[in-house]
This record gives sequence, C-alpha cells and structure tokens, in this order.
Amino acid sequence: MNEVKTKVRINKYDNLKGLAIFMIVLGHMAFLRKYDSISFIHDFVFLFDLPLFFFVAGYFSKIGPDEPVKAFKRLFVPFVIFRVLFELFSIFYLGKPPSNQMFIRPGYMLWFLICLFIMKMLLPIFDKFRYPLVTAFILALLIGFIKCNILGISRVFTFMPIFLIGFYFKDYQSKLETNYKRLNGLLNKKSTIILIAIIALLISIIVAYELPFRHIILKHPYHDFLIDIIYRIIVLGISTLNVLVLNKIMTNSSNIFTKFGRASLTVYLLHGYIIILSKLYLKPVFANYPRRFIAFIFIFSFIITFILSRDIFTNILNKLFDGANNLILKNN
Repeated sequence: MNEVKTKVRINKYDNLKGLAIFMIVLGHMAFLRKYDSISFIHDFVFLFDLPLFFFVAGYFSKIGPDEPVKAFKRLFVPFVIFRVLFELFSIFYLGKPPSNQMFIRPGYMLWFLICLFIMKMLLPIFDKFRYPLVTAFILALLIGFIKCNILGISRVFTFMPIFLIGFYFKDYQSKLETNYKRLNGLLNKKSTIILIAIIALLISIIVAYELPFRHIILKHPYHDFLIDIIYRIIVLGISTLNVLVLNKIMTNSSNIFTKFGRASLTVYLLHGYIIILSKLYLKPVFANYPRRFIAFIFIFSFIITFILSRDIFTNILNKLFDGANNLILKNN
C-alpha cells in the first residue's frame, strides 16, 4: 500500500516544513525565559511543529529495498556526525563532562533524527498489520506505561500515528473521495474548512493554557494513569487535527516558507547552537522586559531561520554528509 509516491517537489509540503521549522526555532527560543506568556508560546507551537514534520516525513516515505540505505544516509549519518559535534561543543565550549551515553540518549534536538530513522525502519512492519493506524495509536498510548528515553523510543511510538497518517494520506483521501462523496464534498466547502480551523485553533489555545508541558511534550511516562492517558489522547487528537487543517489550507505557491522548508534539516541541525549561545549572552538582557522579549523571540527566530536556510549552509552540510557516506558505504 502507498509504496509509490511522486519524486516531484511540491511547494505545499515544503511550505508546511518551512512553517514547522520556524515554529521549532520559535519554541526553542521561548525557553530562554520563564514568563507565563512565553510558556504558552512553546506549549502552543509544540501542537503544530513536530506533528507537521512527522506527517510530511510519512507522506514522502516509501517501502522498498533501497529505503533502509537511504534512511541511513539521510538520517542516521547526520545524527552520528552532529552528536559527535555537539559532544565536542559541550566539552570544550560549555565545559560539561563527557557523556557516557552519547548515542544511546540523543539529547538536545537530535532525538528527532534517530526517531525518524527508526520509524522508517518500522514502516514495513506496521504496513503488514490489517489496521496499522489503529495499532500505532494503541502503542502510542501503551508506551506511556514504560520509562524509556533510549534512542527516543517513547517518541517513536507516540508520534507513529501521525507519521502513518502522512504515509497513508493518499490512500485515505482516495477512499474518502470514492466511498464518502457527500462527506468529502462537505469537508471541501470553504465554510466547513474555516469552521474546523477555528475549532482546532481554539482547542489548541485551551490545551496550551491548561495542560502542563510535560503532557504536551509526549515524552514522559504516566504518573496518574487515567488523567495522563486522557491528556495524551487529547494532545494526539488536536495535533492530528492541526496537521490535517494546515495540510488542507496551505498554499502550493512558492514563498519564504518554501525556502525554509527545503533547508529545514540544515536549520534544525544548526539552530540549536545559536539557541545555546543566546541563553548564555542574551538571557539576562530581557530579565525585566517580558513584552519586549516576546517581540524579540519572534523577530530573532525569523532571522535565525532565514540565515540558516541560505544555500551556503545546506551545501556545506551536504558535502559533509556525502563525504561521510562515501567513507562508510560502497559506491555502486
């Protein structure tokens, strides 16, 4: 199922990734200070940014004999390289002691790469289930009973339903158009789309205000079974709804987010160092100016994303990754 997908670049999905990477930078910038309004920002964007990335990654994923090697080259090798670079940065610049679990616990931001790599390895297994999405959703709830941060495993299973929605999206869309024509027509009405978008936005605001961040981040094991599992269902549900709404309304025309999206991996891998330096040198500046700080993080996040999405940085990383892959793998 869904094994053949187009190789043509689609602006719409680059735009989704571009919006997501800007939100990720914004969310990480918001951690610089502890204001209620700032906390709301990083809680709110988390309901959009990573779900969007996993959805788009699933949409363009395939099942085939060459896919494990491609995933190794595009995800695992960058993970190893940047885990080593970050370890060196932590030791020689930040003065931290060496980690004895450097690759087992990916740590700062790099967990996403190894999670996505594992998801792609698990994709053929999930595809063999009769109801892969239902299976993934059940596992997303069950993983909360286990304390397991090794290789980001908890998030692998937590976000797997959204990844699979992206992977099977064309199949689901085709079935909706063929078997549920009236419902499909209703969902394509402008008034319905606007109504659903408003509902999704309002629910996201409420969730960001009311739920503790430890529940929104979908990382920590359950403390209170009933409450925690309800919160996880709510967060997964609204995150999925946000992804589907944005996928519906996102334009296919080229814009600034298109460039951000095409360089999203570069921005993701490099922006963390700027965030860390910002914590060291900029955090004290806004200690007593929360409103100015809010304006600052929006502007600075845009500047970071804009600068790091320039071709020069992507070209440097591509040469670095290509060189590493050539050393590791045979060239056919």
